[in-house]
Amino acid sequence: MDILSKLSEYRKGVLALILLSFVFASMGLFARYLSTGFELFQQVYLRIFAAFILSFIFFRNDIDLRKLKKISKKEWWLIFFRVIAFYVFGVTLFTQAIILTKYSNVSFIGALSMVAIMGIFLMKEKLTAKKLALIIMAFLGVLLIAVSDYSNLFSWGKGELIALISTTTFALSYVARKWHSGLLNNKEITTLMLGLASILLFITSLFFGEGLPLGGWTGGLVVAIIGAGIFNIANLLLTNYGFQKVEAIFASNILSLESVFAIVLGFFFTKKFRSLVSLQEEESLPSVSLG
Repeated sequence: MDILSKLSEYRKGVLALILLSFVFASMGLFARYLSTGFELFQQVYLRIFAAFILSFIFFRNDIDLRKLKKISKKEWWLIFFRVIAFYVFGVTLFTQAIILTKYSNVSFIGALSMVAIMGIFLMKEKLTAKKLALIIMAFLGVLLIAVSDYSNLFSWGKGELIALISTTTFALSYVARKWHSGLLNNKEITTLMLGLASILLFITSLFFGEGLPLGGWTGGLVVAIIGAGIFNIANLLLTNYGFQKVEAIFASNILSLESVFAIVLGFFFTKKFRSLVSLQEEESLPSVSLG
């Protein structure tokens, strides 16, 4: 019965990572849209703060605030480390990379199996011939799908370098999930990280002189922030659950699906946008009476 239970938990972890790939693929859409109304750190802390508020509302019955007094110094340091790696560097630099360069380039860099590398060196996971073959196949699959111009594959600019740093810090935060004690559940870890991240990002935004986002608000931006908040909750919760159940090497292969989802979403929304523009252009043309 224990074996069946563990297998079921493992499958749930795999499903969580597949969903995480889809959710993460969608984040680029929010990042580009919100960049039209906010500065870099502004848009990140606004959507993370929205995620924190919504997370506290959604998970209020699963959060025990009394545990805050029981968290050890080691656990607090781990939480702060993951927040800085995941949000201050990972999410922020990913957002900047999406704005600066092509999404295909970011997807290619994200397929460099940093999670697997961290799993081998930090988690001491065993690299077998089968696992190595899976890593190589996943990398080649993303290469074939995401890259259309191989002549510029190794012509890296600022955006590509930022994407590489982002991928590395994301991987560090991912694998560090296994270092948590059993005190906090995944929903508590998620809510706590979102709350700390929104504070740190707000301070960072002020430090870089971005100021407060007092003007330029539209209904679309508000909806986008709320939507991004919901997706950020899913992003972190699925990360915490998936990497709790699945070893990093296999998780790295599953996350390669992000590139496939990104291309599908990009094609869908680009097509919808073009259709909307065409419709608006037709409506703006003067009508011609044949009667």
